[in-house]
Amino acid sequence: MPGTAPVSSVQMDNTETQGLAADDGDGEANMSIASHIFGTVGGVSGFGDFDSPATVPSDGLLADIEGMRSHSRLSRQEISELRHRLLSNAVPSPSNLPLDFSQLNMNDLHGGNEKREQSEQRRDSLELPGPAIPHWMHNRPYGSLDFIASDRNPEDVGPLGDVAVSSQEQQLLEDVLSVMTGIEGTYITLSKQPPNPDLGLYRTFVVDSSVEKSVQALVQKVLPVCSQYAQLVRFIEDHSEHHKGLVNHALAAALTTLLKDYLLLVLQLESQLRSGVLTLHRLWFYVEKTAPVMDLLASITAEITKTGARGGAVLSLLQARVESLTGCGKLQELAVYLATAAAQPYLDCLAAWISRGHIKDPYAEFMVQSNEQCTDNEDNVDEAADQDDSDDNKEGNVDTYWQWRYTLEPSNTPSFLTSYADLILRTGKYLNVIKQSASGGRAGASSAPLQLRYSPDPEHYSASIETAYAAASKTLLHHLIDDQHLLSRIRSLKQYFLLAQGDFISQLLSMCESELSKPLDDVLPHRLEFLLELALRTSNGAGYQDSIHTVLLPYTLLDQMMRILSIETTEEQEHRQALSRLDLTGIEGFSLSCSVPWPASLVLDTRTLFCYRMLFRHLFYCKHVERQLCKVWLSNQACKGLPMSTRRSYTAAFLLRHRMLAFMQNIEYYMMFEVIERHWHQFLADMNKVESVDELLQHQSHFLDKCMKDGLLTTPDLLRTLTKIIGICASFASFILKANPAYEETVPSASESFEQTIARYDIQFNGMLVTLMDKVADLGRQDYTDAIINILYRLDFNKYYSSRDDALTNLGECSMQAAPVDDHEQDGNGAAGSSVQG
Repeated sequence: MPGTAPVSSVQMDNTETQGLAADDGDGEANMSIASHIFGTVGGVSGFGDFDSPATVPSDGLLADIEGMRSHSRLSRQEISELRHRLLSNAVPSPSNLPLDFSQLNMNDLHGGNEKREQSEQRRDSLELPGPAIPHWMHNRPYGSLDFIASDRNPEDVGPLGDVAVSSQEQQLLEDVLSVMTGIEGTYITLSKQPPNPDLGLYRTFVVDSSVEKSVQALVQKVLPVCSQYAQLVRFIEDHSEHHKGLVNHALAAALTTLLKDYLLLVLQLESQLRSGVLTLHRLWFYVEKTAPVMDLLASITAEITKTGARGGAVLSLLQARVESLTGCGKLQELAVYLATAAAQPYLDCLAAWISRGHIKDPYAEFMVQSNEQCTDNEDNVDEAADQDDSDDNKEGNVDTYWQWRYTLEPSNTPSFLTSYADLILRTGKYLNVIKQSASGGRAGASSAPLQLRYSPDPEHYSASIETAYAAASKTLLHHLIDDQHLLSRIRSLKQYFLLAQGDFISQLLSMCESELSKPLDDVLPHRLEFLLELALRTSNGAGYQDSIHTVLLPYTLLDQMMRILSIETTEEQEHRQALSRLDLTGIEGFSLSCSVPWPASLVLDTRTLFCYRMLFRHLFYCKHVERQLCKVWLSNQACKGLPMSTRRSYTAAFLLRHRMLAFMQNIEYYMMFEVIERHWHQFLADMNKVESVDELLQHQSHFLDKCMKDGLLTTPDLLRTLTKIIGICASFASFILKANPAYEETVPSASESFEQTIARYDIQFNGMLVTLMDKVADLGRQDYTDAIINILYRLDFNKYYSSRDDALTNLGECSMQAAPVDDHEQDGNGAAGSSVQG
């Protein structure tokens, strides 16, 4: 068409990406926005009749020339001469170019060729995504719409100031229109000096100094628009390369659409110039409305180029610019148009992630990154899981896989999606769980494709994201409950870890007690595993026996809890150092572990199994001490055959054993019925109402937290006091049964009689018990809980200890000061021999 500028290869590439900016149906809207912003020159209905610039003949034109032989009277020789003339006049060979032009083209410090060469070198050194750009795209000087240095000799042009002012204005008008389209003029040339960074101009120009000052001033007003046009062209060409990402591609396509209307404005101005009605004042009148638009576009592209932003970072910059232009009318509409076009590829990727769990992100621009190599990286396993036991490595790897398989990339998260980032991540994760599970029967994708459109208001995305999240979570919930039988697995954990299966724990203690009485290093793990399997097979279990295994831990329950409760405190290092000084028996380090298959391990993760394990260790050792006290009762039956005078010396021991056994049974009853069963029934009631995986995780966590808290495991003072009381009971049972190897060390002197030893145990037990009840009462006043207060009534149902409160409290304080017990030697698992030292 007459008056159309030549289309470069870069523009041809940009046309392919314009579909990312808008659909065909939005073409008229885009053109109306651009025309509304740039405007049109009044009184001009057409482009006028003027010569079009020389263009490179296309292959179609050459084919037409070849076909002229059959449709014209030209001979073959004449057609060959015409073809040769067109090709020779179209593209001059590099050898025919002047030397100055070649040097300027390759070494211009302010042009784009050197920057493109540097970018190409960086691309060669780095493995950037996307196919490589051919070298000829950067080496051919006419492949760019940015300024090409002129090959004219400055000496051939005389000073413009020698002619009349009207002639000066006419010549400068032609130069200004040329510079506005990226072509260097005769009297307006590119400056050889670096541009001023304070002005923010990509290129600067020099106007013939001989031109009249008033005319020069008018020209200088228009030149910033020319520099901004050159900057936009350079941005479009550079950011249309593959590795710049789809967001930059879409933004470049939107800018290309706007520049077409800008060039239409220039063509209309040129038509007025040909008609003889255009003046510099008239030119500035039309361009003045375009200047703020070009300045906005140039500032946006300059910021993106300076920061090297890609993907979500570009959208954050555009969102900030939209918010800053509130109340600016057309300029804000322009910023919204650019943000809408640039955000569409990103939002399409987001829609695929939250509706199907797919990440279509060839240039690593999306906020969710897929790390496919994380399954082999054992260094990412949580430190607590590593320190727990080696048998949990598989569970830790599963948790690590789920934690690191899909991760958020903050730099790629747009500012308008920051508040939904975690929700977006979990939605796609849930869909991938459904796809990766063994059943694979449930559809993980939405039936209808999700359509997202950009809006400056972040609340615009709330409904779509939350709806997709609710659907994915509900689908995964049904998959876990129906296909993976999650509730059955949780019930099996309660039976084995929380001692709900009475015959199992009784048989386990009976079979393993002799083996667990050995020092920890002498216990044979494979023998324990065999005894555990035998106990599981001979009990009326709820299934999943193959997933239960034994574990020998090198630290006590008290040390384990203290390390957790003292994280990031001054006491943490003390508990870390205490581990190396422990000398434990098998009963003190014994615990159970459970292997949970994928995807049920999402709910029964390492933290959840960790809580079940701590509850098991506490209950298991209490049950062990209770059995030891029952053995003491059996041994006391032999005293019935003794004379009455001899039996009287054992009366104090019988009474103390009775109080200790009552204490242990009440503690177990409190843990089993008033804490675990109470919260278990509430947990089952909540499970019948859950509608999402998050609710399920919340109820599971709430159940375990309440059991830990009401079971006195999360309060350091209460746990330490309770541990010492249980240690005293274990030491007393060992003393009576003569089963404690360190019994001789518990006797402070060789002259101490049996009655004196029993009296010392009685004082320590009563004093520590009263101290425990005082601390429970203080805790009830600070944080009232029915379950915790009930333990006071069970331990002191007949007011025996309350009536002797003051005296027993003083005895308890004295016994604690006289017989300090190291935390690493005294825990809920025993090692209580030192607790009875005088």
